Amino acid sequence: MTNTEKVKHIRGVTFSPINKVSDALTRANGDVDAAIKILVDEKQADANEMANRVANTKIVHSYVHGNRIGAMIVLACQTDFVAKNEAFLNLAKNICMHIVSTPVAPIYTDETSVPADTRQAFEAEFAKTCVGKPPQVVEKIVAGKMKKFYSERCLYNQPFVREDTVTIGQLIKDVSSTLGEKIEVSHFVKVVAQ
Repeated sequence: MTNTEKVKHIRGVTFSPINKVSDALTRANGDVDAAIKILVDEKQADANEMANRVANTKIVHSYVHGNRIGAMIVLACQTDFVAKNEAFLNLAKNICMHIVSTPVAPIYTDETSVPADTRQAFEAEFAKTCVGKPPQVVEKIVAGKMKKFYSERCLYNQPFVREDTVTIGQLIKDVSSTLGEKIEVSHFVKVVAQ
């Protein structure tokens, strides 16, 4: 395999810029698998930095199942290049299919999008069920019930319907680190024909 073919193959797998692919290939002494591992590791390290970036490029994606139920999302990234990428579009499709298929419809994007008054109301309601228990026990019970609430009602916390060991948030983070850009769900809606 020529060096150009190696670069093309690695770029197809990692979606990394050509200069980073060439650099990783050089550091890996021409070993394609080692270069891919270097690039994936670097992208994972960059994931935390991506949280501070602004995702201004948006697409709208929808999925309708059996003309009875559907979902529409606005998925945002940083560049047009990524917005047109197959991995990004597949992510949008998977998120829409998840929203349609999940037994409990998400209401919020993530924990931070739950209004403070709603969060406090649920915490107070959960605490009422713990009358007579020590404060540290009440705190743990409320924390556990809030975690369950978030996993049911926050899209990012829900287990992905096609692979329940991964949350939607982790799915987004994986694609984000692969593509090297911040990705986020700006809006979503689930519609059911009555």
